[in-house]
Amino acid sequence: MKKNRYLISNLFILIIICLTVVLLGSYSILQKEKELLNEKYKSISQNFKDKSNSLIQTKKNATLAIALTLAEDERIKDILLNNESADYSLDKLSQKMKEYTDFKNVWFQIINKDGFSVYRSWTDNKNDKIKNFRLDLQELLKNPSIKNTISVGIYDITFKSMIPLYKNDKFIGVLESITHFNSITRELRNTHGVDPIILVNSIFTKQLKDNSFTKIFLQNHYVANLSVSQAILDYLEHREIDKLLEIKDYIIKDEKLIINVPIIENEIKLANVLIFKDLNQIDISEIIEFKKNAFFYLISFLLFLCFTIFIIGYYLYTKRLKELNIILQQTIDEEIVKNDEKNKILFQQNKMAAMGEMIGNIAHQWRQPLSMITIAASSIKLKKELGLLDDKDCDESLNHIVDTSNYLSNTIDDFQYYFCPNKKKNPFYTKDLIDKLLKLHTMDFTDKNIHVIKNIDNIEIISFENELLQVLINILNNAKDELFKKEIERYIFIDGYKEKENYIIKIKDNAGGIGEEIIDRIFEPYFTTKHKSKGTGIGLYMCQEIMSKHIGGTIRVFNEKYEYKNQEFSGAKFEIIIPL
Repeated sequence: MKKNRYLISNLFILIIICLTVVLLGSYSILQKEKELLNEKYKSISQNFKDKSNSLIQTKKNATLAIALTLAEDERIKDILLNNESADYSLDKLSQKMKEYTDFKNVWFQIINKDGFSVYRSWTDNKNDKIKNFRLDLQELLKNPSIKNTISVGIYDITFKSMIPLYKNDKFIGVLESITHFNSITRELRNTHGVDPIILVNSIFTKQLKDNSFTKIFLQNHYVANLSVSQAILDYLEHREIDKLLEIKDYIIKDEKLIINVPIIENEIKLANVLIFKDLNQIDISEIIEFKKNAFFYLISFLLFLCFTIFIIGYYLYTKRLKELNIILQQTIDEEIVKNDEKNKILFQQNKMAAMGEMIGNIAHQWRQPLSMITIAASSIKLKKELGLLDDKDCDESLNHIVDTSNYLSNTIDDFQYYFCPNKKKNPFYTKDLIDKLLKLHTMDFTDKNIHVIKNIDNIEIISFENELLQVLINILNNAKDELFKKEIERYIFIDGYKEKENYIIKIKDNAGGIGEEIIDRIFEPYFTTKHKSKGTGIGLYMCQEIMSKHIGGTIRVFNEKYEYKNQEFSGAKFEIIIPL
């Protein structure tokens, strides 16, 4: 009877434990799946925003390149001086560009120094004084200079480049080159399989109503891309468009991923690019695989748990404590192995997080040089088509492309060095170490107006250079994130000096310090004050592991108040001690 009662009670406990494990495990898996999907969609959203902005900037630069090239043609200047027709040149150029390039609609206008339009490529009208209703033209005629902008006129939202024309150093007029946005949406659709639509800000609808280029309007918004799909127009017809234009990252609606990219010029929002992608076209196989594996491990763990509870109950019932101790010892040994595996996983996660940030830095540093290469190559091609290319221009452009390519190659070497693991200790100089550290953060620090004040005693030490570099990068990333939250003059101070048989590196910022209630916990694994999407809570934990178990040194942190340039600051100060 007692035996049956014992078995029933054990069975009841086992059922309660299993239900608890199933409920908590399922909830955790589903929450993780939700987080992974959010990260996936957020990453896609950011990629399309970057791609759209890059296409816009490239088109803007290409429009300027066309205008700059044509401005060197003496025949354009003769039109202003001799009042000749421009049909022989610009109309043919527009047609050639329509046939052989992505510039399907390129407009040209020549304006004399008094503000009269002497030629337009899109109409026969001329000799009207457009200066009277063009504020941008009035300003340029007063102070001639190159203008390259995005603007909304009476026909469309366009890229507009205006180049002052001179003859014998005398200002004679302006060449205006105008291109459209349609090629940008066409590139997004053909290359990435999305449906884009450009909706111009409703404040411009009235001026566009009578002469618009596309003749397409949707809920008081002008549609700027002529090739917009009818399916998207039908979909948006009965939706609240103004709410879609307020999207910050993305939304999921009607089985579509909807991304909003605002087009802003001189702090004025001119239009929005709404990008639609069907969810069934997004590859989430890795997330499905994760979910399947997670439930498999949950079931396996549940079976293991049931078996373990049964064994423990059996040995408790039979009083075989000796055998139970052996089982417990085996469990402890297994947990030690699991803990070692966990530490390896933590280390890999931290390295992957660092790799993500490094890739972001690479993209940040490459975007401008790649744009410069594109402009130089486009200029060579266009000048060759127009017969204006000479050896000097060709050599200068090619040298510029080679120099910029070499710069990109050097950045590859810098980032590749960071991910090369050290098998053995190697000699290096402390100044070189800090220079590599700051080089990896140059673009980020410049963008965020962070000033680095360094004072480094340059000595040679022998240690694990890359592991030490990873520790310093983690600390600088944390300082950068905290400083970016503050609307202050941002500083990071780096000091390095020898003290007895150690080399000391101290890094401090002026972000206000770490809360006293958490400063003792920041080296714990998974402890973080950042949002889940930005922090895993393993960076400083791995810094401590690297310093203590690899380098044989120590790392500690405390808050400090100090003065700099007659101002009082406070912030966190990390002290790294490296044995020599």
